Amino acid sequence: MSVHRASFVHTALLAAIGQVAVSASGVMSAARAELIRGVSYGPVPLKSIDGASSLPADDWFCDEAVPMWGPAGRRDLSVISSMGANLIRLYGNNPTYDHTNFLDEAVKEGLGVAAGMSDYPYYQMTPGSCLTATDFNCFSQVKPLYLQNLNKGFLTADRKYHPALKYMNILNEPDLKV
Repeated sequence: MSVHRASFVHTALLAAIGQVAVSASGVMSAARAELIRGVSYGPVPLKSIDGASSLPADDWFCDEAVPMWGPAGRRDLSVISSMGANLIRLYGNNPTYDHTNFLDEAVKEGLGVAAGMSDYPYYQMTPGSCLTATDFNCFSQVKPLYLQNLNKGFLTADRKYHPALKYMNILNEPDLKV
């Protein structure tokens, strides 16, 4: 997949979420101008690389990670908000986990969320990764995972995008990985 194609897919997802408007000529414009003051969030609970391979996943916005970001734990979202941030960028994402509580807490703290899709469908899915099975035409791998995300918190009960969800990054650093 070319970087241009990845950018197009990313733009299409942003348009689907309602964050950008795309005219018939393909010109993008911001749906609403807002200065982003964001923080990338990947709170790996290790002090060194020792033990990194034993971590079960890199999804830090599921309920298992509530002791780090929740109000009864370390309160990471509250701290990030108090620093003046209005957006939190996430990387790992296991679509089998529910993300509703994190998204709800982000709204309470005044934070938008830029969720990321895991690299799993691109390189690690066995069999059938984008790399080995479809020459980076990743639709058949990404669509079912994104659908799981929709059903695990990205959509509200009335089938609208969760108000915290501002952006969805379907491939992190395509220029380095493709």
